[in-house]
Amino acid sequence: MSRYPKAQPISILDTCYDFTKFSSVSVPKISIFFSGGVEVPIAAKGILYVNTISQVCLAFAGNTDDTEVGIFGNTQQKTLQVVYDGVGGKLGLATGGCT
Repeated sequence: MSRYPKAQPISILDTCYDFTKFSSVSVPKISIFFSGGVEVPIAAKGILYVNTISQVCLAFAGNTDDTEVGIFGNTQQKTLQVVYDGVGGKLGLATGGCT
């Protein structure tokens, strides 16, 4: 992402870019890893939050304290099917949920 000019942050999204001079953009591949070797790849539309073409942010917010709760946000979940097994105490994620 270093090839793109930085833009002003939006609220807690502090890594933003200005894409006005670009006809195409290369988005990095990002996955969330869980214990047991489970990898959940995040689709491109779950990686970027677009306010305007001149203010596009990585849809991830930092956490300054490792003991605090981490949030797997709604932007990442837009392209996932989420299944809750309350009785079994499990959560399931599958790609291609809401396309």
